[in-house]
Amino acid sequence: MDATVGADAELRLGRNGFQDKQGRRVFFRGINIASNAKFPPFIPFEDPKWWDMLARWGFNMARLTLMWEAIEPRPGQYDQVYLEKIVRLVDGASKRGIYILLDMHQDLYSRWVGGDGAPDWAFPPDVDPRNNSGIEGFEGGMWGMAYSQSDDIKRCFTHFFQSQELREHYKKAWQQVARKVMGNPYILGYDIMNEPSNGDILNITGEFENYYLKPFYEEVILAIRKIQPDAVGFVEPNMYDTYFSNLTHFNIDGLVYAPHLYNALSVTFRFNMPMEDMVLGELLERLKDKAEELRLPIFIGEFGDTWKKPDRNGPVDDVHCVLEEGFTNCAYWDYSVKDVDAWNEEDFSIIDQNGKPRGLEVNVRPYVRRLNGAPIRQSFSSYEKIYTAEFSGGPGKAPTVIYMPASIHYPEGFDVEVSDGRDEYHKDLNELWYFPENEGDHWIEIRPKGSSEPIPVA
Repeated sequence: MDATVGADAELRLGRNGFQDKQGRRVFFRGINIASNAKFPPFIPFEDPKWWDMLARWGFNMARLTLMWEAIEPRPGQYDQVYLEKIVRLVDGASKRGIYILLDMHQDLYSRWVGGDGAPDWAFPPDVDPRNNSGIEGFEGGMWGMAYSQSDDIKRCFTHFFQSQELREHYKKAWQQVARKVMGNPYILGYDIMNEPSNGDILNITGEFENYYLKPFYEEVILAIRKIQPDAVGFVEPNMYDTYFSNLTHFNIDGLVYAPHLYNALSVTFRFNMPMEDMVLGELLERLKDKAEELRLPIFIGEFGDTWKKPDRNGPVDDVHCVLEEGFTNCAYWDYSVKDVDAWNEEDFSIIDQNGKPRGLEVNVRPYVRRLNGAPIRQSFSSYEKIYTAEFSGGPGKAPTVIYMPASIHYPEGFDVEVSDGRDEYHKDLNELWYFPENEGDHWIEIRPKGSSEPIPVA
């Protein structure tokens, strides 16, 4: 559990991300829940034991998949049973100190064209939900190509973004969610639409992103703020322009830039590219540059790799290394506790088909959760089990908090070296607390007990 459980968990959003009431930067190692919620009954799990596992593995946030179809199965009719189940999921996470990012998910517009998201009544007049091109010819790992190859899917997106009536329905569906969870300090924010697509609307110089998508985001978050005034909106670029977005400054505050980080070639064709870490590093820099241009903090809403590959741990380790070096907030895709590859044969879950964990050696890592200072860099070697963190700051009452996966990476114990000050290990919380003594730059290094002497960080 996080040390904030049972305490004041409220956060505030600043230019550089989230902070707690003690002024510490809060960093998130999250996970998406879940691919198996993309089809009826649209609930990833109900047994709270699955939250216990995530808390034990150090995940302090989850991006929770919601479906418009599940919220509003008929126009203006809202499924209160589904909404109450969402509330129970949020409450279960909150009791374990796990923050929730609510994600109105969609892929390919709707499950009625081979994806998930919109209800069957939200289709354009010229597309039949029961008889359409959908993902025909692009099933399985190639499903993403249907965004550009299916005329019917493109028509669906075009119609949605040009239809004021549908956008009003979408806003009211979000308001139903906000009414249910308002007041819970563990609600991190609202991811307004997963991986939006421009359909047939041009986006060569940002026409779609700036004249359709951006106003849509602003309208929706303002509608949510009628229910929850301090709601934080998470916004994504046009899906096909993720690394080349033309979005310009938003007209409202309280937003987070939340693109996804995938190497589309290696994920789609299920092979490991040479120098994968360098490719991912370059892609991440593009995303961070756009966030800086928009003057928004960045949060990588999805990253991951498929279990269909002969070696999946390597690429996942690569992307973790790239993300943690710059203290980048992120959420892994995904955590399905059943039907792990039922959606278009995707298989990213850290739970296998038999309900057993997999890939924990690369997905569960030490990381700074709360930082009393400014980040410089951090790193973890999943092979040598050596973790280092550097930051600048001064002494204070509130410690810098590092999650410690002792049972996974340090079963025989660990040694800690610090530049100055002292550290405290809180085994019950799986946390290491660090209290610097001096003003300036600090470093902390953790390694397996009895390993060779550490080399101080310069």
